Amino acid sequence: MPLNREKFQRLEERVVETLEGRSPLMEVPYYVCLYHPRDELEILESFSHMVLRLRNKGFSAETIKLSDLMLEILSDSGLLSAEIAQKEEEMREELERDLRRVLSRELVEALKERLKDRDVGHCAVLLRYGALWPFVHLSHIFLSIDGSVHCTLVVPYPSNIGAGYPLNERSKGIIDYYRAEVVDLR
Repeated sequence: MPLNREKFQRLEERVVETLEGRSPLMEVPYYVCLYHPRDELEILESFSHMVLRLRNKGFSAETIKLSDLMLEILSDSGLLSAEIAQKEEEMREELERDLRRVLSRELVEALKERLKDRDVGHCAVLLRYGALWPFVHLSHIFLSIDGSVHCTLVVPYPSNIGAGYPLNERSKGIIDYYRAEVVDLR
């Protein structure tokens, strides 16, 4: 089933309300947007076009591809070196720990730095979250940037499981998710 256009339009209207300061009181202006993984290309295009429409309306908006940020971090840390690739099989557990540690820390720091001077009137759409899974949980990102990042964040989240599916291991379900408004675009 393709992306639900009506739901997407309502999301975009909600984001505009937030950027204009007209949305109901939210502690943090974060939106988690569920979509089916098979719709990834349509999602990338739809959210990129949404950012362009927001800019055309005079809003400050950007897309941040988390997959590109991840590759930059891994390259800078040496975790993509040929030496590690050759020894990957024998050091799999250690490599997994390093990936979790480095990505969790460096990704959060990169987002904080990039968005530190932005307020709720700026929208950042964090694309390609699925590339980070299972090394970085969205709940970790949100908890770690809380208090440092004040802009409106929109995160498309790939999920082919029902709306009760937990986004992190301690959550009772998607409704309980970290202070973000969850929008099901499926």
